[in-house]
Amino acid sequence: MGKHDTDLVRLAAEHVFELFKGANPDIPLVYHGFNRTRELVVSCKDIAKGCKLEDDELRTLLLAAWFHDAGYAVGLDGDERKGIELCREFLARQQASATLRDRVIACLDGVNGNGAAASRIATVGDDVLHDAILMSLASKSYLQDAELLRLEIERRRGKLYTDVEWTQECIAFFDHHPFHTRYAQLEYNDRRAANLVGLHKLLRKQVEEAAEERAEQARVSKGVGKTVESIFYYLTKLQVGLVGLADRRTSTMIHVNAIMISIVIGLLLRHFDSERYLLVPTVVLLTVNLVAIFVSIYSMRSARSTLVKDEWRIHDANLLLFTNDTPLSLPEYAQRIKRLALDVPGLQASMIEHLYFVRKMLVDRQRALRITYDVFIYGLALSLLVFAVAWMRR
Repeated sequence: MGKHDTDLVRLAAEHVFELFKGANPDIPLVYHGFNRTRELVVSCKDIAKGCKLEDDELRTLLLAAWFHDAGYAVGLDGDERKGIELCREFLARQQASATLRDRVIACLDGVNGNGAAASRIATVGDDVLHDAILMSLASKSYLQDAELLRLEIERRRGKLYTDVEWTQECIAFFDHHPFHTRYAQLEYNDRRAANLVGLHKLLRKQVEEAAEERAEQARVSKGVGKTVESIFYYLTKLQVGLVGLADRRTSTMIHVNAIMISIVIGLLLRHFDSERYLLVPTVVLLTVNLVAIFVSIYSMRSARSTLVKDEWRIHDANLLLFTNDTPLSLPEYAQRIKRLALDVPGLQASMIEHLYFVRKMLVDRQRALRITYDVFIYGLALSLLVFAVAWMRR
């Protein structure tokens, strides 16, 4: 190349350096930075030397190489097409000949497959630039470069790849982008093939790890399911026991007060004619017994709920509530139970609702039972006091 040609390529390098230097910090240039562009130019020189390009072809090639990735420095949506625009503007400012401008733009279009250049016959310079772009496929640091490219793409597009997806993308890129020049095929195909083999090994390992991870998640999920099932079983068993205990206590209170009423009626009423002072204490005691029995019976009543027919479908969860009195035929009940059994989240929500309302019922019954005890204890004490006062004043 002549001195003017060398100066033009140098100016292009300086211009592209300034583009990357002044790039917006928000633009992710993890992979497509100035170092990547410089490596591309070095690869172009190497392959061009092996292909014995003429000076004019080399100048065109290097100018195209410097601007190939320049578009990434000017925006989040930057790509090779932006680089073509930047190259065209630069060559116009440098007053490059129309022939040179057309060749450089055609070379960039050729490797990008844009416009009319996609249908033209590729030149040796196009093939050299194409292979130089793909030199990373034969690089010893390919896996590291691929991860940098992945990071940049994820930041630019806002899309995350799994390890398996990204490795599959890399293998597909290998399959669809072979070297074009004989020099690159002879010099770099072995290293390219080694990297491809490494990708396939990595993919198999990642697929196995992903399968193991899914199996582990399934085991954990199954374990969680068993834990939840155990919790539901334990709470249900505990609540059934508490309901039985409350029933026994309530039944005991009813029996005790009923026996006391029988004794009072059998022993005291027949003495009222001769011992009138026993009337008031007896009435007080009978009142206490009747109130205690009433509160005990009230505490054993459960809240009931009934749904109209239009609400049945959206309230399958109510099937598990033993306080639900909604009329259902056997086929309707069986159908809704089967539908609820297939809806695991709905079934768990139903169990939680069931446990909540049983707990609420137990709290209400315990409160009523405490009231029964209070009525019985304080009422019995009051009755004894009234009996004592009546006895002393007889």
